[in-house]
Amino acid sequence: MARGLNQVFLIGTLTARPDMRYTQTGLAVLDLNLAGQDVLLDEAGQEKEIPWYHRVRLLGRQAEMWGDVLEKGQPIFVEGRLEYRQWEREGEKRSELQVRGEFIDPLEARHRETVEDARGQPRLRRALNQVFLMGNLTRDPDLRYTPQGTAVVRLGLAVNERRRGQGGEEERTHFIEVQAWRELAEWAGELRKGDGLLVIGRLVNDSWTSSSGERRFQTRVEALRLERPTRGPAQAGGSRPQPVQTGGVDIDEGLEDFPPEEDLPF
Repeated sequence: MARGLNQVFLIGTLTARPDMRYTQTGLAVLDLNLAGQDVLLDEAGQEKEIPWYHRVRLLGRQAEMWGDVLEKGQPIFVEGRLEYRQWEREGEKRSELQVRGEFIDPLEARHRETVEDARGQPRLRRALNQVFLMGNLTRDPDLRYTPQGTAVVRLGLAVNERRRGQGGEEERTHFIEVQAWRELAEWAGELRKGDGLLVIGRLVNDSWTSSSGERRFQTRVEALRLERPTRGPAQAGGSRPQPVQTGGVDIDEGLEDFPPEEDLPF
């Protein structure tokens, strides 16, 4: 099994002033809605700006620290991780990939250029949207070609981590969808289920309308670079990340009070 790596770095502007909420157990929950624009090169080598909107969830002390401080339009740096959650609604299983913030810091607003979207929300130009993952493929790659002949591949990645909760040290697995294009897709198409993979990319949201007429969203990672890790001296393929200390408190306790919202508030 590949060494677990799960890191997200974002710099964007707050689209609205965040509201503090509490679970029934008294855990503080603060959701930050960030917006930005990535600068990417197209096939002709020309720069293009792609907008993004992401929700970041803060819990406990971090939430209480920033709940009354942050304002709409504030540039924010976020360091966090992707967290996979699963629940059931009306007998149907649902899942969500959420950004869990572990550290944030407001940034100086001067000399930062923003644009306003159709809803009057500020979106930071030349923002930061970067994801680092290492895990194992949960299935064989699904390699396809568009009608124009462009290769695209979908990958399922399982990322393991160990964290400390009320019951002691626990291991959790996060399931993350990854997509790659062109030559990178064709290279990834030769991988197989169980292979270890290092992914460097950007976080994106897909949206569609279900057969019941509901608007659905899926958060995934668009790969900009893929690498095959080689096994080191240990059978696990390297050292495991150290458990995160949370003061003996299960940071997910009580979050059932806040079932994931399927519609992004943007």
